[in-house]
This record gives sequence, structure tokens and C-alpha cells, in this order.
Amino acid sequence: MPFKYKDINKRLLKLGYTIVRKKGSHVIYSDGKTTFPVPKHGSEDISIGVEKQILKILKLSRDEFQKIN
Repeated sequence: MPFKYKDINKRLLKLGYTIVRKKGSHVIYSDGKTTFPVPKHGSEDISIGVEKQILKILKLSRDEFQKIN
């Protein structure tokens, strides 16, 4: 089941990422080394492609990311 923005946001904040800025329907996150955007389109699911890109940046599997509470 795809993640929603609020689920990704919660997990990124727990991993130590901060919101750098918001531009349009995207929120920019950074940990000081890596910066990347995450789309925020209301209650819509994040697309599988974007989800894979985020997980690749984080160097986590989907299961590892899902276990972060």
C-alpha cells in the first residue's frame, strides 16, 4: 500500500530530516548533506516512482522505512 505524505513526513522527521522550505505542492527536506523534495498533494498517495526515489536517497528498504514509528 502506497504511503501518504503525512506518513512520509512523520518518518523523515524521526530520521532527523528537517523541512527547509515549501514551494507550491512540494516540501523540501534536508539533513544537512542531502536535500530532496517530497510532493504534498492533499490526501493523495505518493506515487510508487517517487517513493522508490525517496527510499533510494535514504538507503532504506520499504520494510525498514515502514517500521519507523
